Amino acid sequence: MFNLKSLLSASFSLAFALVTCTSGHSEATLVSSPAPAPAPSLESAPAPEPVSKPAPAPPKGRARLIICTPTTIKIDSDRPRITKNPISDAITAAAPGCTITLQSGKYPGFTLGFNNGSPRNSKSKGGHPGQPITIVGSGDVWIRPGKGIQDTISINQQIKTGHFTFKNLKIEPGGRAAIFFFILKGGATHDSFKFIDCHILGNWNHVLNKGKKSKWGLWGHSMKDFEFRGQARKARVENIQQEHAFYIQNAQGPILIENVQAKRLGRTFCQFTARAKDGPVGKGSITVRNCDVSDIGLFKDDNHKGGSAFTFAGRLTGDILVEGNRYRAGFDSQLARLTRKDVPYGTGALVCWGGGEKVKNGKVTIKNNDFEFAPGCGDRPLVSFGGCDQVFVIGKNRFVAGGKEPALAFDPLKGGPSSPPISPRNGRVYVSPDTQVTGRTELNGRKINSEQLAKLQTPPARMSRNKTPFQRK
Repeated sequence: MFNLKSLLSASFSLAFALVTCTSGHSEATLVSSPAPAPAPSLESAPAPEPVSKPAPAPPKGRARLIICTPTTIKIDSDRPRITKNPISDAITAAAPGCTITLQSGKYPGFTLGFNNGSPRNSKSKGGHPGQPITIVGSGDVWIRPGKGIQDTISINQQIKTGHFTFKNLKIEPGGRAAIFFFILKGGATHDSFKFIDCHILGNWNHVLNKGKKSKWGLWGHSMKDFEFRGQARKARVENIQQEHAFYIQNAQGPILIENVQAKRLGRTFCQFTARAKDGPVGKGSITVRNCDVSDIGLFKDDNHKGGSAFTFAGRLTGDILVEGNRYRAGFDSQLARLTRKDVPYGTGALVCWGGGEKVKNGKVTIKNNDFEFAPGCGDRPLVSFGGCDQVFVIGKNRFVAGGKEPALAFDPLKGGPSSPPISPRNGRVYVSPDTQVTGRTELNGRKINSEQLAKLQTPPARMSRNKTPFQRK
């Protein structure tokens, strides 16, 4: 006789095993298998295994503290998990006010605000005013574009996103840019992106004309409440092959570039435009302060003549402040030979002009800057203004031309003495008597006379008169 109770127990065990295998999406097979090992006691439980599994989709917008390595992400108190793009996944998981710490290493680039499923892309809506999502490097942190990637960091607003702060990062440009803010329409803006103690470090050698190609450091459109500044030290932008360190179009709010060291650039250090064909008029203040710049306009395909270091070009209706900056050109003997045949090395230090637009720039203030070209250098005015509603040259500026071109020019002409001005004529112009000028000062294409100088030195009614003489050498 057999034991009915034992048979029923064995049948139940077999049925349970089959159901368990099926629910786990595995095929059950009737083969012999060894008896399972006994479970370890609590006292002898092994330590957790090393990270080995890919991270699941991160929880969206809830994390308060995230730590990343180049291959892992740790969210709040969870254990680290492997991920292909730790920065993108971390931003997706972050709540407003969250801090994401990147430990030393090389990280892949990422995108924000695109409506796609790329592992590089985060669909996070970002932080809130006063509660940004902060991404901070701890140690030597690099963000690199990866093979075939045009922009190391690219930002769109297909899904509205903003209020991010990036700190202590080194960013290598892709084939197009290190940071790229896409063109927006319909009044949309890129709101509150701040880069503090970050560096954009290209790999192009202008002397040898070889290296890793790059077009821009940062390119942006419709930006609002943007900052790129050094805080603990100067931020750096170096060795960009083709064009500008900062190219900002149709800005819609306050823009601050501060405490940046830049050198060996293809075109300008900063170029601001607001062309009618590209979008709305430029609004809000633009401040460029305490930057140290040298040797721009080096791209060979431009014949080494790619614009003035600080360029402002039309329809910028907010206040522009250029304060405490330094520019040098022609003092590096390796670079001084990079020029067009029979044309002096170098371009200009600063130009503010109409850019071919019908709307003038607003109020432009130039304060306490030091611009100098080496002897024999410079193919255009060192500092030039046209198409501005108001121009104030105040404080103790120092302008030293290196060659035959004027050191300071107002309302320059398109050609000879009888030609029209390049831009609509400036409105109110004031030049502090403390301004030091080495070289000519011109007005309407002609050397300034004493009567014209006296008029330029007459302060607006709200300014107290400074009796220090206009210093000229």
